[in-house]
Amino acid sequence: MTIDTKELNSLAISFKQLPVDDQIAAMVYLYQEIGGSLFSSDMASKKVEEVVKQVTEMREGSQIEFLQDVLSDSDEVVLDINPSKAMAQLIPGDGVESPIAEYENLNPNERLAVWYNLASKMGDGVATLPNDYSLSSEAQELLTSLKSYETEEKLQFLSQIV
Repeated sequence: MTIDTKELNSLAISFKQLPVDDQIAAMVYLYQEIGGSLFSSDMASKKVEEVVKQVTEMREGSQIEFLQDVLSDSDEVVLDINPSKAMAQLIPGDGVESPIAEYENLNPNERLAVWYNLASKMGDGVATLPNDYSLSSEAQELLTSLKSYETEEKLQFLSQIV
């Protein structure tokens, strides 16, 4: 099968233009739709497990901020709710990295694994979308466009946006 990279690039650009909350929702929907067929527990490296562990240990608001910051390419750091851990994150050279810094050091496949793990834990250790949340029409159109793609193409799309 030939992957239409031009079309996928166009969809990735459209995705990045969505509001960050729509980006999170779209990512969750995509991972819930195709994740099980792409990922297995043996794909999770120690680095992936550590990022997921750090995020799941955050309070709900910090989890959402982490997801927003990762997708918006923000330079702000989300600190741990535990004051001693947060202080350690602020001290340069202490060897403790924020989940964002650790996430940014992952390779694309590891980033995909982080998102899969977080999406699969939504509502069970990871903050979930509000029940009354509805995607914008642009996000719905994007997801509708992606439904016609094969799993391999969806994976390539996800690789571009993580």
